[in-house]
Amino acid sequence: MPDEDPLLTRQTLLIRLRDSADDESWAEFAEIYTPLMYGYCQKRELRREDSADIVQEVMRSVSLALKGFQYDPEKGKFKGWLFTSLRNAIGNHFRKQSKRPITAAETRMVEMIENTPDPRETDDWERDYQRQLLAWAIEKIKPEFSERIWIAFEETAIKGRTVDEVAAKLDMTAGALAVAKHRVTKRLKEKAESIDAGRWEEEMIARAQKV
Repeated sequence: MPDEDPLLTRQTLLIRLRDSADDESWAEFAEIYTPLMYGYCQKRELRREDSADIVQEVMRSVSLALKGFQYDPEKGKFKGWLFTSLRNAIGNHFRKQSKRPITAAETRMVEMIENTPDPRETDDWERDYQRQLLAWAIEKIKPEFSERIWIAFEETAIKGRTVDEVAAKLDMTAGALAVAKHRVTKRLKEKAESIDAGRWEEEMIARAQKV
């Protein structure tokens, strides 16, 4: 990538979201963060309609908060703020729904929200975030490459196959395969870091180890 400040690169999406009329940026934001928030609710067995209302409320809060957005590293990362906002929205949602009976799962959820997040919960959120960001970045850059180049990358970088094994399968030299893998990895890094320079590489390695 050109000599661009990586901090500014990481914050590009959030800065663009200050413009409420930037539909493309908001669509990108929704593609990354909406599945993350829904996943959090689903893991806690919340009803589909409740999850939809909660996510919608968080998105509204994000829209309001980002109008005057100024990046301040002392205030922590955006995904941490989003995590807190989501938990608060869940608590508020069920307090408003107090007139109807709530399920055992919802009762546990409200009790959990009242307390400081357990470290396991925050770790789980971080892992899910990294997985969602990586999956999104992969989906976005895949059309930029030929099928052969993509297979070379996927088989080695994600599935953990050896270079010699994949090169023979694709009738490529080891050198050509290494170049193909490097091209895709570089582009993937650029795409992921346009949102956040997190631990996406660690997540990719972990994914390969599960294959």
